[in-house]
Amino acid sequence: MAFDENMAPDVQEVLDAAAVMQVTEYQVFQMAYERWFGKVAGASDLEPYFIDYMFRERVPAWVRQFTRLVTELERAGRLDPRALGVERYAHTQEMFNRGVRYLIITVLVMVVFYILLLLTVTTLEIQAPPGP
Repeated sequence: MAFDENMAPDVQEVLDAAAVMQVTEYQVFQMAYERWFGKVAGASDLEPYFIDYMFRERVPAWVRQFTRLVTELERAGRLDPRALGVERYAHTQEMFNRGVRYLIITVLVMVVFYILLLLTVTTLEIQAPPGP
């Protein structure tokens, strides 16, 4: 299914594979990496390839091979996303840790802004307008 006729076919295959397996494009890269290289990819392993994909629409051969396998299995009615590793990537410890870090950072930023607001109000002696 083509969304954009100007899109590179390889990119469309990645999008299609992600859609039929109900995962992100990044997870497609993770599964393809593990299948091709025989080991789980760390963020530093995938980053250069995924950046090249996102900004230059370049799909590595090992991802292209994986997306074609997914397409063939889907057409034959034999696609089992779990057999390709979908469950393993649904909730990783790394993703959980990253979420916790973002939550902590967000709360800290909000606390700092609140303190700055209080200091500003106190320093400028801003008072609430009189009530009705």
